[in-house]
Amino acid sequence: MNADPSRRGESNPVMSSPRAVSIVKNPQFVRLWAIGGFTSTMMWLDMLVIALLTLDLTDSPFLVSLTFFLRFTPMLFGVGISLIADRMNRKYLMLFGLSVQVAVSAALAALVITDTIEFWHLGLGAFITGTVMASEFPVRRTMIGEVVDPDRVGRAVALESGTSAGSRILGPILGGAFLATIGAEGGFLLGIVFYGTAFVVALSMKYQPPEREVDRAGPFQQVREGVSYISGSQLMVGTLVVTLLMNVFGFPYVSQQPVVAREDLMVNDVLVGALQSIEGLGSFIGAALIVAFARPQHYARIYLYGSLLFLVAIVVFSRSDWYWVSFVTVFIGGFGMASFAAMQSAIMIYAASPAMRARVMGSVAMFIGLGPMGQLIIGQLAEWLDPQTAILIIGGIGLVTVAASSIAFPILRNGRATEVDREQRRAQARELEQTPELDSPSDSA
Repeated sequence: MNADPSRRGESNPVMSSPRAVSIVKNPQFVRLWAIGGFTSTMMWLDMLVIALLTLDLTDSPFLVSLTFFLRFTPMLFGVGISLIADRMNRKYLMLFGLSVQVAVSAALAALVITDTIEFWHLGLGAFITGTVMASEFPVRRTMIGEVVDPDRVGRAVALESGTSAGSRILGPILGGAFLATIGAEGGFLLGIVFYGTAFVVALSMKYQPPEREVDRAGPFQQVREGVSYISGSQLMVGTLVVTLLMNVFGFPYVSQQPVVAREDLMVNDVLVGALQSIEGLGSFIGAALIVAFARPQHYARIYLYGSLLFLVAIVVFSRSDWYWVSFVTVFIGGFGMASFAAMQSAIMIYAASPAMRARVMGSVAMFIGLGPMGQLIIGQLAEWLDPQTAILIIGGIGLVTVAASSIAFPILRNGRATEVDREQRRAQARELEQTPELDSPSDSA
């Protein structure tokens, strides 16, 4: 019989590790960390190159947003991928995804070189790459939670997030430089190199999946168990609500940022890339501070207030007509982005029991997958009004709704949120254990 999801692993909500070891001395974590560095660099480079190439081909802000929609919509598959990941070796899934990314980069490079690239090629490439990205949370990031000591999960994810932020410094600069010199094909050719290198690193991993109780439940029952498990935690529910709001009303601004930089701030492609890179620098510094100082009891507050800071920066950016004011604004917003990105995963990994961790992370991917609705909204607003006004409307709604979520879920403002959440769930588990089961009619007969 399957364990009740509300009780499964409650006596030990985080996976116990045989020995605490510095995360940078953990060879398996270092490999996962390096893979994340290569893939996230290409993600940011790829998004800039595809956005500006789409603008060149179509002159449509809406179609620029549509490429972002196609890239992030596959995140809706996150729960399904998590169920597959629970039944397979995550290393093999990661290798398969990297090989697909190599193939997509090669195909797009060939189309640009032969001057046969069309918008639908870019849209299809974004969708396929996004499908691989959907496996990030239930596969690679879940593996991070499996190979590091539980008390170091927050630092490991923050270091991972900091590397992603650092890659956002490098990726857009490379993308802007390639567009201004070699052309878009240079960025896609670099993707072959980066994804190929990540594949080799993944192949060298000595990863052994942790032993788990055999779960004979069907996929729909597993989904129900995951929903039931998450709903028992106000911290996880609140985290997912903020994740949804940030992805619908916050991050869609990224698709219009290069449009604003080129058409309203009137700068060249190198400075367009620099604008995204400086946001990455802010994220990198913010993530470094989290690595140095954040402790589990800080996670929820860092997550909430960092999200609000990012949304305030978006609103200010939408009103700026000077490039250097925008430059400073997105740099400050980067601190908020780092706080959101690092703590989003850290909270869910830290709070979840080992048996439910993949499904919990799959739910994060699914809520991110609901975000592309915001891309369609901001793209249509940019067509009807203008990109800056579209960013103001979307960012303003995000700021109000995230602030409201902090009232609806006060645990996000609690300085002991992670401890309070674990105590509440343990109390629920004890109540379930002490509740006597009702006799069945046949027993009472």
